[in-house]
Amino acid sequence: MLSQISKWIDDFVGDDNKIPCGDLVFAETVAALLVEGAMVDGQMEDSEKTRIVSLLNSQLDLEKEEAILMIERQVLKHDSRIELHSLLRDIRSDTSLEERTTILEMVWTVVLSDGYVDKHESQLMRRLAGLLYVDDVTSGMAQKRARRNLGMLDC
Repeated sequence: MLSQISKWIDDFVGDDNKIPCGDLVFAETVAALLVEGAMVDGQMEDSEKTRIVSLLNSQLDLEKEEAILMIERQVLKHDSRIELHSLLRDIRSDTSLEERTTILEMVWTVVLSDGYVDKHESQLMRRLAGLLYVDDVTSGMAQKRARRNLGMLDC
């Protein structure tokens, strides 16, 4: 189900690690993180929503319509969400460092999809890296891969 994420992980670590998914709960959690990345600056740009749909479709094998509905549910939950720890608990306990880094790279892809990173997005990404137990160097590498995948020059 996570063929592209698995490919990214294989490219990153060179082995056959898989992100444990197979259920919609995990997909909802990843979608929630992607929505948080898009909305941390106060709004979700069309480019960010398009990117999230694309990631959910290509990385989690969700149908486009299902991905759109998942995003809409997570946008509604975003307004009442007061913390991220509960979202990340299962990801931390059920995934390896490489898998968490790939998820962080997906969020970087959403954050960068509008062409810039504001101070709120930067702060969120530092918090997510810490809560996912991903060190600064690894997070920086994930950001660079996201920039490269988006065709952005390495800054």
